[in-house]
Amino acid sequence: MQCIIKRRATTPEQKALRLTQIIDVTAARFTTLSYEDVNLKHIAADVGITKAALYRYFRNKEILFLAVYTQEIACLAQTAAGDMGQLPLTDSICNTLIKHPLFCKLSAIMHTALQCNLTLDEARQFKSTLLQFIEQYAAMISEHYALTIEQATELLLQVQQVIIGCWHMSHSVGAVAEVIKEGPLQLFELNFADILRSHIARLVTSYQQQT
Repeated sequence: MQCIIKRRATTPEQKALRLTQIIDVTAARFTTLSYEDVNLKHIAADVGITKAALYRYFRNKEILFLAVYTQEIACLAQTAAGDMGQLPLTDSICNTLIKHPLFCKLSAIMHTALQCNLTLDEARQFKSTLLQFIEQYAAMISEHYALTIEQATELLLQVQQVIIGCWHMSHSVGAVAEVIKEGPLQLFELNFADILRSHIARLVTSYQQQT
């Protein structure tokens, strides 16, 4: 994490650094806490600013988390580009996603939490960023594997759906998380990486059989 600026950020460079600090602190908290448990007051305190100052950078919690998600998209894209073509397609996609659990965790709540309370311009900007990422990822898949751009795009959209379902199914909370460790109820205790790989393998096979 960047060195915390205790004084008020006034220059463009200081403001850019402060923005990065806020996003990094939020990402660090969200790694171990739920979306509901991440408190903007605590984030502001971690960064060394007031909650009011935090709102000068992000007008609400959803916008802040979309900024974290956008940063995770960029990181995942770099990983995907580095692994592309070196492994079978299923392994390439799964390994990339498993290396970025924060992206998966954010994807799981994108539709139910992160995309709420957005203006039209904010929604358009975020979806445009997501579309650009999908298009770039699909182009890489098409270049290295025997799929068309259209097939690769459809595959990635379905992978997104798989991430959402697998994350929720494998991350039980509260009493349910405790009882599924008992006896026959262990049937419901699922490993995210395992079920993700199983579903994506079926998806990839179905698209490869079309070629």
